[in-house]
Amino acid sequence: MSETLPVDLNRDGLHDVDVPASFEADGSFAVALENHGAPVHVHLRLDDELGEVATLEASNHYVEEGSTRSVGVELRGDLPASGRLKVVTGYGAESAYVDVNVEPEERSDAIPVDDDLTTPRRPTTERDDDPGELRRNLPLVALGVAALALAVTAGLLVNGLAALFGTLVVLVGVGVAAYFLLD
Repeated sequence: MSETLPVDLNRDGLHDVDVPASFEADGSFAVALENHGAPVHVHLRLDDELGEVATLEASNHYVEEGSTRSVGVELRGDLPASGRLKVVTGYGAESAYVDVNVEPEERSDAIPVDDDLTTPRRPTTERDDDPGELRRNLPLVALGVAALALAVTAGLLVNGLAALFGTLVVLVGVGVAAYFLLD
């Protein structure tokens, strides 16, 4: 429960009820019945408007001398809502009204996003002429050159259409590998 509505009982005499003129909450709330004198029976009632969106735990309560009793008011309908809560003591001898206004807390389920996150970033490809990188790729380059030489030699020796096709396949493979290696 988000709020507590204080109700003072028997402060200035038997069956005296002291309530604030108005009360605001942002959701379900509690009514705190604080008894300053002799034991007392208290009846709580929601008017028609407030009763459409809220329910009391119970309407009749016995509050011991010098004690406080908390009564829950659960909201179950559409908000915002307003209405009146009637507090009665002494079997109708005294009564008081509280104007209740329930406004839901403004919630934002949206997560704020920085403007920098809305623009796409392209991967940075920093090329530096690192001799270590060239050294690591040297065996691949040598293997590609050897495959190319072998394919050309086989094409010249066999002198056939199949050898020419094999040479073209090797050339395309070496070209694709070089493209990805140098990119």
